[in-house]
Amino acid sequence: MGCARILDLTKIGRMAVLKEVRHKNVGSKLLRAAITKIQEAGNTPTLGAQITAMGFYANHGFLPEGPVFDDAGIPHRTMTLTGDPDKTLMPLDAESLRFDTPTLLVAIEPHTTDGEMRINILRLSDDEASWLTPRLCCYAATHGAHTLVLEIPEGEVRFPLEPPERFSCSSKA
Repeated sequence: MGCARILDLTKIGRMAVLKEVRHKNVGSKLLRAAITKIQEAGNTPTLGAQITAMGFYANHGFLPEGPVFDDAGIPHRTMTLTGDPDKTLMPLDAESLRFDTPTLLVAIEPHTTDGEMRINILRLSDDEASWLTPRLCCYAATHGAHTLVLEIPEGEVRFPLEPPERFSCSSKA
């Protein structure tokens, strides 16, 4: 059904899921298992993501870094799962995300229209917001949005976005 390779207990590589079982959480389960194994070894998970697959990894909280590189004729970017391991971002279902902390569980329902992704979210602590915001920006950029709008109780916060090949984040808290 699927496979993932772990190199040196730090790098996840060669993830693949048979076409007929995609979108059934097989890839997410493989990735979460690889992340757990790497974190249990005291290491930070990294991977080389195909540009077209960056959204999948962004769904799980990975952030891109460095330039685009070629692997077997396919453009890739390095992505790293950094920050507090007690905070996670992962798919809830095919269209929603889940943000977890030890004291909070939030369902996130993105809505995209004309290249603008809007997410209504409750008030978060500064720590939670600094961890979640760059990951939501990456998620939005890798899902075709040119702007992320976070709708919070105090109003809207707009983030202009670069395409995945050039996306960078200012915080990896």
